[in-house]
Amino acid sequence: MSSHIRPLQETDVDAVIELHRELGWNPAFQADGTTLRQRLSALIGEASAPLLVAVQDMQVVGYIHGEIITYLLFAGREMLISEVFVKEQARGQGVGSELVAAMEQEAARQRCFRISVMNSRERESYKRNFYPSLGYNERSQVANFVKRLDWG
Repeated sequence: MSSHIRPLQETDVDAVIELHRELGWNPAFQADGTTLRQRLSALIGEASAPLLVAVQDMQVVGYIHGEIITYLLFAGREMLISEVFVKEQARGQGVGSELVAAMEQEAARQRCFRISVMNSRERESYKRNFYPSLGYNERSQVANFVKRLDWG
């Protein structure tokens, strides 16, 4: 079944919150969803951080979030796919592929020179080579380092 892919709307926020709960609620979020609700509402219409939803039978079944990064050392901007989530019952139907293709189109529209995604090696999508199947190459020469900043 093909999905309708479109930008996040205010009426989609509750469905995305429920999708987060289904996939494992981030302990940093308030239990009532206010933290995530504020973040999602701030992204509506945000050109540098597009959030697209996949809709089937008038229900949100997945979403993808991107962030545009501007580099000084490269001749342009990069789209970083930060999240792709699909409801369990919609997996294996091409929803994730449709979401990634739509974000690739958005990245081209915004004149990004490349698109990248970070994926945990423990995630099912990594284990089944989801991104390589879409033409993405894993970069063995790059290490990803993170440092948590406790500011609040």
